[in-house]
Parts: sequence; C-alpha cells; structure tokens
Amino acid sequence: MRSGLLFTNGILLAGIAAVLTIGPGTHGKRLLPADAAAVSESPVDMAALESAASLAPTVESVVALASAYVDRGQPGLASAVIEKAPRKIQLDPRVADVSARALFHRGQARKALAAVEDAIDACDAEEVACRSWQVAKAERQAAFLKEVVAAGVEDPMTDPAAVRAAYERSTQKVGLVAMR
Repeated sequence: MRSGLLFTNGILLAGIAAVLTIGPGTHGKRLLPADAAAVSESPVDMAALESAASLAPTVESVVALASAYVDRGQPGLASAVIEKAPRKIQLDPRVADVSARALFHRGQARKALAAVEDAIDACDAEEVACRSWQVAKAERQAAFLKEVVAAGVEDPMTDPAAVRAAYERSTQKVGLVAMR
C-alpha cells in the first residue's frame, strides 16, 4: 500500500516537473504594443493565412491572420482583414477580441470598446453562437477598455502607467456571466 502511494506521488511529481519545464503551450497577449525591433518573427506561413482568409473567410482563418498581424506589430493590416470579413464573422467574440487588440494598438481605445460591446450584444441577441467563456472573456476585455477610456487614454504608448493602472482597476471588478 505504501509503495503504491510513493509510486503515485512520484508520477505526479514527474508530471508537474514536465509541465513546468515544457510550459502550458499558450502565450499571453501583450497589453502594450511591442516595439518593431522587439517583435519576434515566428515561422508562420503568412501567404497561406492570407489566402485562407481571403478565399474562404471563416472565424478561424480571420482570427489566425489578424492575430499574426497584431503579433508582428501590424495592427492596421489586422483591422483591414477584419473589416473585409462578413458581418457575422466580425461579431464573433474571437474576432472581436483580435479586432479590439488591433484597434487598441492603433490608439483607438473607444473603437476597440465599441467592437467588444457589439460582440457582447450579438451574443446576447443570439445572432452568433457564443460560449459562456467567450462572453466572459469579452466582458473582461470590455471592463479593461472602459477603464482605459474613462482614464482618457487613447494611445497606449503615450502613457503606459495609466494603461497599467486601468488594467489593475479593471481586475478588481468581478462580473458574473449567466450560463445558458
């Protein structure tokens, strides 16, 4: 009995060590735009992403291409990709998330907030299929953007301290999302 418990603990500790070594596999989004020199060029086939998003736009293809542009420091191109997508795709919370990040990095916090609020409204009206975690994420992003707009910050690069303070204020407010 004791040897089985020790064996199980050993496997558990090995699993924890592996997760800590390898990492979760997801990367956090940058709050502030990266400098052009600091943007890492990951091996992404931009041509394939561009052709997928232009030939047969889906939520996944638009999100992949727009995210790649935002991550490379080209939020204007990300906004252009999203604006050319059909309206139903633009209202999806995943697309609205990338759209808000692109607009925020372009110094358009009010438009970023409007994009997220439009997606939340579309989810509430059931115009698009939204999962509860997507709505919660959109609500969280809207809370942050509301704090940024209330602080009067338009361009995040001009006052990073105010953006950080807005982020801290928005994390203190916890909202509830009803499960459907």
